[in-house]
Formats: sequence, C-alpha cells, structure tokens
Amino acid sequence: MPSPVLAKKKLVSTHREALSLFNRDVRLVLFSQALIGFTIFGGVYTVLLNLYLLRLGYGPQLIGQVNAVGALSFAFLSMPAGLLANRWGARRSMIVGMIVAAFGFGLLPLGEFAPTSAQLTWIMGAYALGVLGNTLFLVCSIPFLTLICPPRLRNHVFSTQVALWPLAGFAGSLCGGLLPGLFSALLSLPEDHPAPYRYPLLLAAGVLFISAGAIAATRSRPPKPPARERGEATPFPLAIILALSLVTFLQMAAENSLRIFFNVYMDDGLGASTALIGSLTAGGQLLAACTALAAPALSRRFGRVPVITVGSGAMVLCLIPLALVAHWAVAGVACMALVALSSIRRSVYIVFQQELVPEHWRVTMSSALTMAYGISIAGVSLGGGWMIDALGYRALFLSSAVITATGVLYFQGYFRIPRGEYAKRLTEKSLDKDV
Repeated sequence: MPSPVLAKKKLVSTHREALSLFNRDVRLVLFSQALIGFTIFGGVYTVLLNLYLLRLGYGPQLIGQVNAVGALSFAFLSMPAGLLANRWGARRSMIVGMIVAAFGFGLLPLGEFAPTSAQLTWIMGAYALGVLGNTLFLVCSIPFLTLICPPRLRNHVFSTQVALWPLAGFAGSLCGGLLPGLFSALLSLPEDHPAPYRYPLLLAAGVLFISAGAIAATRSRPPKPPARERGEATPFPLAIILALSLVTFLQMAAENSLRIFFNVYMDDGLGASTALIGSLTAGGQLLAACTALAAPALSRRFGRVPVITVGSGAMVLCLIPLALVAHWAVAGVACMALVALSSIRRSVYIVFQQELVPEHWRVTMSSALTMAYGISIAGVSLGGGWMIDALGYRALFLSSAVITATGVLYFQGYFRIPRGEYAKRLTEKSLDKDV
C-alpha cells in the first residue's frame, strides 16, 4: 500500500498531467470564465453592487428586490436560453450572451443619472439585461466544456473551472475593496458617495467584452453525438431533472443568503469597512480555489454522492455561528468556510448532473438547474430582504440553514440508489477506453 506522501505526489502529478492535456479551446473557455470570476461571479461587481446601492440610499429590502429581479430573469430565461442554444449552438450563444451581459452590467451604474422616479426601474432593467446575457452564457458553458474535453479529463477540467472562479474572484474582491478608496481620493469625494463605486462597476463590465472575445477565438464545431447514441432514441429524463432541480433550489439557499447579503450584513449590521469586506471576501475566494482542486481526489475516494451530501451538510453548519454571534471575525470565518465548501460541492455536482443524461439532454439539464438556481436566488433575495427588515439577519441565516438541510436529506434519500442508468450505459464504455 503506498504511503500518504506517495499518494499525495501521485495526486499532484495526475492533476499537472491533466492540465497539460487541456486543449486550446478548453484553455480559452477557462480564461473567459476567469474573467467572469474577476468581475461578476465573486469579484468586483459582487463586492461593490450592494454597497453602491446602499450609497444611493436604498435599504436591505430594496436591495433584495433588485437582486430578486436579476434572479427571476436568471430563472425564467434559463429554459428559453437553452432552446436558443440548441438553435444557435453553444459557442455562438456564449458570445452573444457575454456581449449582452457587458452592456447590461455597464448600464446599471449609469442609472444614478436617471430621473429619481425612473432610477430604480433603470437599475432593475439594466441588471435584468446583464443577468439575461450571463444566463445565456452559463447555460451553454457547461455542455460546451463537456463537449470539447474527453471524459477522462472532465473531473479535472470542471474542478479547474470551479477553482478559477474563486481565484479570479479573490483578485476581483481585493480590487473591489480597494478601488472605491482610490477613486474617492482621485475624485476628492468621501467614500460614502456613489461615484467611487460607479467607476469600478463600469470597468468590471468592460472586462466582459474580453471574455466574449476569448470565446470567439475558440474553434467553431457542430455537436456530434457519440457513436453509441446515433440512431438510438433515449427517453426524456424528466424524473432526474426534476429531482436535481429541487435539490439545487434547496441546497443553494445557504450559499445564496451569504453571497447576496454578506456585504450588506457586514456594512449595515456590523459597521465593517469596505476594505475589510473586500479582504474577507477575497480570503474566502482564495480558499475556495484551493479546495476546488481537491474535488477530483475526493470524488474518486468517496464517490460523488457522499461528497455532495457532506459538503452541503457542512455548509449548513457554517451558517449557525454566523447567525448566533454578531462579530466580523466570526462572520468572516463562516463566510470563507462556506465558500470553500461550496466550491468542492459545485465542481463535483457539475460533472455528476451532466453525466447522468445523454449528450443531447445536457443543455436541457443545465437549463433546468440554472432555472432552479435562479429561483433560489430570487426567493432568498425577496424573502431575505423582508426578513432582515422584520426579524433581523439572524432569522435569515437560520432559515437558510434549515432549507439547505432539507435539500441535503432529500438528495441523500433520492440518490442512495444510482440513477440515470440509461445514460451510464452510453458513457461507461467510452470512459473505460479513455482511462
């Protein structure tokens, strides 16, 4: 039996070998997604948007409504985005989606100059447009990556993808925490003025055009079904799609409550500075980048279902001290731990849900789970904003923990018995050949 040291070396060697085998298109897609992580998925925009809205005079309830509008767009446009992707192709849809996202997120901070009566409508509309583009990109990105990389590299590709988001988010969070102070000094304005937050948001939106260019540089290819699937009709996997949609809706409550309201809680509830909020968010992103790379090894050792179950259950535990102890250090540690655990769960969950269904159902699966994720964000945004005003932040975090725990129990109960056997029959032989 090999020693733990040798096993560790073998794991590092295996991941390095996998990285060297990533083709040009995979690298371009990962670069594009790293830019998304730097800006709108955990980076500059994530840190500053709610703080910008606070500087405009909006409270937690209205901030929740703005986030809910984006989330509802994310949810209800997911299935149409999937249909559009089937018509246009994943690559073209990703390019269009990222260009639309850049315009939407760029228009949002310009709403400050709209008439007061139209300001909130402008902000919500621009945010919905940005989320629409991002939805089109995200719905297509997972099936596109699954298509362009061989099965034996999928665990490593998606763990790298999930690691890149928080790693880029780490850099974006640091920039997001520091840029308002820099612009405040340059403009000779106090940090509670909206302008020092407006310009970083505009810069973040501009970076998304580079992300679209990276996808445009990939090779155009029509999707080709595997040989075993040609001419074979497979039933629509309704049961599995519905089950995983419910799991996604429930399990994401913990992460969504933190991602949406952590910076509001730190600023409004604990009086923390923007630099401290950015530093804590960045620390969580950096930790998440490291833990995501452990996902393939954990998946091989324990299996995907146990890793998803334990990871989600541990996320529930992170919310308890956050709810019970009102201190920035406790909140920071809880946030970093939850984000790190969610990165492990996400990288395993992506491969798990895509390999449960045949190739031609993967965009449908991705669309359905994206819709469930969006509905979860909308529910947490609307319910969380109301709950904070009526009952406080503690009620929000505890209720999110209960909802996620329900999702953990349902997932474990449903997937104790392997599901999607008809998809496994089509993929297992190809996996064996590639290993």
